[in-house]
Amino acid sequence: MAKIGFIGIGKLGLDCAEVMAEKHEVRGYDIYPRTSDSVKVCDIAELVDESEWIFIAVPTPHAEGYDGSVPSSHMDPKDFGHDAVIDAINKVNAHAKTSKKVVLISTVLPGTTRRKFITLLDPKHQFLYNPYLIAMGSVKWDMINPEMIMIGTADGNPNALAQELIDIYRPMMKNNPRYEIGTWDECEAIKIFYNTFISAKVGLVNMIQDFAM
Repeated sequence: MAKIGFIGIGKLGLDCAEVMAEKHEVRGYDIYPRTSDSVKVCDIAELVDESEWIFIAVPTPHAEGYDGSVPSSHMDPKDFGHDAVIDAINKVNAHAKTSKKVVLISTVLPGTTRRKFITLLDPKHQFLYNPYLIAMGSVKWDMINPEMIMIGTADGNPNALAQELIDIYRPMMKNNPRYEIGTWDECEAIKIFYNTFISAKVGLVNMIQDFAM
């Protein structure tokens, strides 16, 4: 049984943490009040101190006007917001007395981890990028029936840390998914391409519906 902490237990993080709590000891922290029957909600100091693994599941929001609700091809490209991720990393650095295994699951653009996040994390910690392919309306089902599980390492090699994470997931899975190991950048790209493909399909169906009405 692993000792896991979730920084960010909102719409995504809480459901994911509760799924993990069925097999592991899980704590959760959020800047907003949360409750759970299976996840121990605590302050950040306890979470970092008592957890071996720390999952960062905080929002990386679009800039205003870039949520896809209106055309944006004529607008200047803008990155996601990273303030919450940076704050979470800083909290881990501030409270960790020993080495932690840090896993970022938030969606970011390719190159963001290597360019912005890894330089902020104390070198004594280990890091993986592990984005989820999950729909907000079916988080718990998607969590245990994923199409695949992506794990990003610095060089794309399946190292011991990646294998430990696979061992955490395996007891929870219901569909025996495949595990894809790549670089941080490759996993960031796959997640973005996957989201873009899904958005394109939804947009096409909505357009067909508009014509049919």
